Amino acid sequence: MKATLAISIFLLAVAACSSGPSVSREDVLISLTENVILPAFETVDQETSQMRDAVEALCAAPSEDTLRRAREEWRGAKDAWMRSRAVGLGPAMDRRSRSFVDWWPVEPERIENKLSSRDSITPEYVREFLSTTQRGLGAIEYLLFEGDDVVSNLSEPGTLRCEYLVSAAEVAATETAGLLSDWVVGPPGDAPYADQFTGQASSSLLPLAAVSEVVRTSVFLLRSITDMQLGSALGMNDSDADPAAIRSGPAMNGVADLRNQVLSMQEAYTGLAGTAEEVYGIGALVAGISEEADDRVRASFSNAIEAIDGLQEPLDETIHTDTASAVVAYEALKELQVAINTEVVSLLGITVGFADTDGDGG
Repeated sequence: MKATLAISIFLLAVAACSSGPSVSREDVLISLTENVILPAFETVDQETSQMRDAVEALCAAPSEDTLRRAREEWRGAKDAWMRSRAVGLGPAMDRRSRSFVDWWPVEPERIENKLSSRDSITPEYVREFLSTTQRGLGAIEYLLFEGDDVVSNLSEPGTLRCEYLVSAAEVAATETAGLLSDWVVGPPGDAPYADQFTGQASSSLLPLAAVSEVVRTSVFLLRSITDMQLGSALGMNDSDADPAAIRSGPAMNGVADLRNQVLSMQEAYTGLAGTAEEVYGIGALVAGISEEADDRVRASFSNAIEAIDGLQEPLDETIHTDTASAVVAYEALKELQVAINTEVVSLLGITVGFADTDGDGG
């Protein structure tokens, strides 16, 4: 009896030393929704609306100044969208928002074909009849950044470039507004997804299912940018190097895209730690089991971001001109991938399968 009691006391002491503060899944989900998810989609909605307004101003009076502003607003929208990728779950999946906002790759030839064969291009046409490779931020990037004669091309009599540009921007802005609305207000006849996600609606997700959704989103996002993009570009996947695997268009935003996606995952993990009291992310659940594991994941995020900061634009050219830095970034992302798979997925008991991917483009 004494031996049994001694063992029990020892196990309790070990648990007390190895575990952080007790935080429930419900606490984490509420904190993530209030401090990460809703602010992310509010920013996306604001930035895409500003981009649409800037595009409309450009087409109303094409000039180098209005083009410069439209390009700046495009970058703002792109950065905000990439910063939301790790929480692109729920409504984003149901609505297939990425197919309207930011699919990759883009097909310039098909865009030019539509410009030369159509009598008009409207937002309805872009949303309902164009393929994913001909709309969204990628198509807008092509129309705003490709070539040295953007202003004169937009001003050319009879061209549909402005109709295409304004329509694509309108579709992107409308979609991100609808995405935010589904989180805050809910689609017709349904509760806000924020309430479903945090367990405050009759049709709520189970807390474990909601936490799993967040973790799996990061797992698949990290797999995409590490293995399918950077790894493929460097030839790290037992195949020839393929720089075209990198998302890098004429705006040369590839490094920013990479960095913002990793920041998005970091924010889902930390819950924007340090911005407010009692703010929790997925890391709070990991720390509750092992503070050492939580420390390793946080360090891996910091290392990955530091390595990405060592890259230069355009990223697809850096693969050739500074391969060493690109390899360092790849290895740091692989380290983060291992940390999430071993320290987060395993400790939290989350099932990850290849069939859980969303099927969307890069």
